[in-house]
Amino acid sequence: MDKETYNRIKAATAVGIGIITAISAIKNTWALATGGIILAMIVLIVAKRQVGEILYDERTKIVREKSANATISVVTVGFAAVGLGLIETSFWGYEANMELGYIFAYIALLIMMINGIFNWYYNNQLGG
Repeated sequence: MDKETYNRIKAATAVGIGIITAISAIKNTWALATGGIILAMIVLIVAKRQVGEILYDERTKIVREKSANATISVVTVGFAAVGLGLIETSFWGYEANMELGYIFAYIALLIMMINGIFNWYYNNQLGG
């Protein structure tokens, strides 16, 4: 199987998961969603083993590293900004926003802490 066919299978599987999850939400059953996700994982694993071409190379690795770093930066700053904004609006009379603002701020702090721990770990692991 070539990469294009594999990418089509991935896209079709993602659409299938979405449809099954939507039906599961409408019928209010978690078993259908869980079964659909497990089936999709099996389909993707089997399809990936059938690919004859190289799926990942050095360029792909570098692109994923850069996108992961950018995602962590944007999400952390966004959560912190939204959290501080919600805390600020709680002083303007929207008291319910304070708890939500603290949740966003703590999530941003948690993401920064986990990122720092992984940076320290891999730096020591890889001889830094």
